[in-house]
Amino acid sequence: MSRETDAPRVVVLGAGLTGLAAARRLCAEGAEVTVLEKEPGPGGLASTCAENGFRFDHGPHRFHTQEDWILERVRDLLPDELMQLERKSRIRLLDRYFRYPLSFGDVLRRMPLSQGAAMVFSYMAEKLGNIVAPRKEESFEDWVVKRFGHKLYDLYFRPYTAKLWGFAPHQLSVDWASQRITVPSLSGLLRETLLPSSGKIRSLVSTFHYPRRGIGRIAEVLAERVGDMGGAIHYRTVPRRITGGQGSFVIHTAGEQLRADRVVSTIPLPEYVRLLGDVLPEGLERSAEQLLYRAVVFVALRVDAEIPVEDHWIYASEDRYLFNRISFPENFDPGMSPEGGFQAVFEFSCQENDDLWNGDRRLVEAAVTGGERLGLLRADEVIDHTISRQAHAYPIYRKGYSDPLSEVLRAMEELEGSVTCGRQGLFRYNNMDHSIEMGEYAAMETLGRGSVGERFDWSKDTWADG
Repeated sequence: MSRETDAPRVVVLGAGLTGLAAARRLCAEGAEVTVLEKEPGPGGLASTCAENGFRFDHGPHRFHTQEDWILERVRDLLPDELMQLERKSRIRLLDRYFRYPLSFGDVLRRMPLSQGAAMVFSYMAEKLGNIVAPRKEESFEDWVVKRFGHKLYDLYFRPYTAKLWGFAPHQLSVDWASQRITVPSLSGLLRETLLPSSGKIRSLVSTFHYPRRGIGRIAEVLAERVGDMGGAIHYRTVPRRITGGQGSFVIHTAGEQLRADRVVSTIPLPEYVRLLGDVLPEGLERSAEQLLYRAVVFVALRVDAEIPVEDHWIYASEDRYLFNRISFPENFDPGMSPEGGFQAVFEFSCQENDDLWNGDRRLVEAAVTGGERLGLLRADEVIDHTISRQAHAYPIYRKGYSDPLSEVLRAMEELEGSVTCGRQGLFRYNNMDHSIEMGEYAAMETLGRGSVGERFDWSKDTWADG
């Protein structure tokens, strides 16, 4: 700041929920705010694709929170648009459907008797084996097998995990399982079936909120509020490098140089490290490059016949399906098809620029063929398709990721005037309500009040969702 009385100039990188929540709070506190976003619109992962007669979210989103003030914040943004829905989702396995979250009774009732018996005996054998020689928990595979047995692991967890992440489960950190699998064991699954605790465990919450016309409405209205309060949002703008530092930054883009007293970054952590370059300690970029993200390609089909399911989404765990999940926008909101018909959105996990990322025709064919096999549609009913991509959908928790992550985050904490936060900025698989709350705390941290790190030093169950 040029004078002590000047309002701080803050540049926010990324117009997802975290960046927009930070920008809104900063504007309310009197800061001069500029948001840079590489996409043509707001929302990031929590955006709604609306083009070519389609309207669908980038993955099925359900908004729920244990913080009343965050819910009130969203209700204030969307006073007449927020609906409350009852979650409906299933898993496709062994050519049949199982309810998700898993129910012990439903699994045993629908699974072939031989498979169900083998699953139970496998679990019992694992439990007895752990009494004699406890299994070390060094990977995702170790964690799951210890709690569910080899049979259920081989049947569901192993193929689905490998498809979703592109790594074998033994290559993934135990952190992924302990943070995201909220039913802790097969016996825990039985307890949840008999004595449900859906009010306590995030991923078992049965109701959620959803805006009419798509989850992206939250970000769209947040962006409007930022503009109304004097903030500027520059879309289709990519920062090329950041110089200066320690409370005086220059953000270089293709068309201008922006000076800032503070920076709030919600972009992928390795990308932010690369932009900062020499501002950070030598060698940090090599550590940041070890932090990988999983990409997702969304293939949306529009059909001229009703899709015969009530699910919000279905998991496709088996290798016969190239996609790993399907969502149905009209089951969230019947008004989601502006051009009529019904939509099915197929998600293909991949790495940016690999064969799946670039394989448009192959992916469309896989979606149509898989949709037919699942009984969702017929090929002659498909009247249109569109494709959308997200390069940084999920942080990949490979074994050993925590050391380079800790090194990078420690360096970020020491960079005066900079805050990194959100799913991308913390390399943390957080949820929408966390993103909004992180943005609020990031804003206050840039003004010298509060801390994102202190507020979000939560238990692992805090991050769980599904």
